[in-house]
Amino acid sequence: MAEKQTSSRRDLLKAAAVAGIGFAIGSWAAALSRGKAVVEVTSQRVEEVRVKPQVEVQPVVQQVAQQQPAGPVAPQHPAFQKRGLAYLNPDYIQSTLRVLVPEDQLPPKPTAYNINDLDWIAIMIESRYHEPGVEMIGAYTFLDMRNFKVLKRVKNAGDRVHVVRFGREEWPEHKRRFAIGMSRDCWLSKIDLYTMQVVRQIKIGVDCRSAAYDKDGKYIIAGSKDPGHAVILDADTFKVLKVIPFLGPSKFFPTPMMGRQGAILATDLGYWLVNVKDAEMVLVIDYRSPDFPIVHVFTSYDTNSKGRSVKVQIGDKTYDVTGIGKSPHELNKLDKEGRYVAVTGQESNTITILDLKNLEIVNVVPCGKKPHPGPGTLIPNKYFLTNAIGEGVITVINLQTMDVEKYIKYPREFPADTGGGLYSTPPLPDGTIPKGLAWFDTSFNINKGVFAVDIHLLDIATRPPKPAIFAENKPGKWAMHPGHTPDGRYVISALERTDSVYKVDVETGEIVGTIKLKEIEPVQLLEEPSPTGIFPAWRIKAPWF
Repeated sequence: MAEKQTSSRRDLLKAAAVAGIGFAIGSWAAALSRGKAVVEVTSQRVEEVRVKPQVEVQPVVQQVAQQQPAGPVAPQHPAFQKRGLAYLNPDYIQSTLRVLVPEDQLPPKPTAYNINDLDWIAIMIESRYHEPGVEMIGAYTFLDMRNFKVLKRVKNAGDRVHVVRFGREEWPEHKRRFAIGMSRDCWLSKIDLYTMQVVRQIKIGVDCRSAAYDKDGKYIIAGSKDPGHAVILDADTFKVLKVIPFLGPSKFFPTPMMGRQGAILATDLGYWLVNVKDAEMVLVIDYRSPDFPIVHVFTSYDTNSKGRSVKVQIGDKTYDVTGIGKSPHELNKLDKEGRYVAVTGQESNTITILDLKNLEIVNVVPCGKKPHPGPGTLIPNKYFLTNAIGEGVITVINLQTMDVEKYIKYPREFPADTGGGLYSTPPLPDGTIPKGLAWFDTSFNINKGVFAVDIHLLDIATRPPKPAIFAENKPGKWAMHPGHTPDGRYVISALERTDSVYKVDVETGEIVGTIKLKEIEPVQLLEEPSPTGIFPAWRIKAPWF
């Protein structure tokens, strides 16, 4: 009798969990489209759930300030008071569009370099470039990696520019010549690589991190932490096609809230993946359908096909992680087409591997403290390596077993107990790792620099190159974002919150070049330049991004 009661209760919880996810997102989507359902959520693989708190979805109030176009807004609740609610309205987003240079007025070929040198061009982010008279803090700075010099600084890029996405080699040239960038204050920029300028901008929210093309370059999806939504746009014109709000329970609020968006990834299987951090979900959006439906939702409540449960201590509570982990942060392709994808659960110290062909979770892998792969080091068909923020430990995942292979401790020059890093070098377009050496940064270590891991030994390189130390004992300065030149001879990395960018010889580890950004222009800056991400244009040819 007790067994029957337990079974009935379990069945009831399963049904409630599935219904709750579908109702929360589905009802919001219906309300925000004035009655027409725009989102269909399916989550049929939930087999075991934790008990969620009871929440009440309040009615949607159709009110906005008089200066804003009428449109959908969030419930009137204190948790929403400081959110950028106007950006739930497609008309309001569209009203922010700026056409700086009409595309039909652009020259057909590069004006500042030979088109054959495009692989040697990189866009470096200066997240806090700020001089008097510049409207928006931040710049896209074009680097000539061959001669190691700055070609052009494109200002007014937005506050704390965060990411750059390139097109793909198979696209026609008139589309391939553009990249997109996203700033943290949500200015989505269309960047012309040939003339090195921003030609079109639109503001999609208040606090953003990521954006992505679809496989064919027809559409762009951009997401926000504030107000917590995804926006789908036409890639050529930036016309807003759809707004998808996120709703879910949160550790911060006992009531429904707009969930913060984490990473966004495009796969060749016809899907965008979008992390919703607070709701502990990964949304699978079909970009082949004109309605852009959500066709599946992965959650932290799902089970994995290997039956693994990872115990995680967060505060005074212990959780069994079987799904995507807590606070899903990054998404990484583990193969060319993106059938297998790694989801970083930062608060659970896990990486979960998804199978997008079968829409199932393969395994949950325990990692170093607060994993952060960035692009991650993918060794195709063999391994995936990720850095970690909280400790000097690199996790190696075997792509044949889809499980942890080993952990690699930082070299003695970077004491592992003083902190870890953010990024490592991805493979070149042909899938190779130059010299068999993957380079890792040490953003949060007491010492700042980069070092090499031998991918054949799966250990710290024991012969040259030696670690490259940019600065010793410098809290508040971040060595970050190492990337290879297209010939694989050098690694370029920046020291954030300084004006320095470094060129490192991959055979010796010697610093062979330095750019001082304060010397580029004779202007009085209001704060230090802050170089962060370095995005080489050879990524156009790489299927891993």
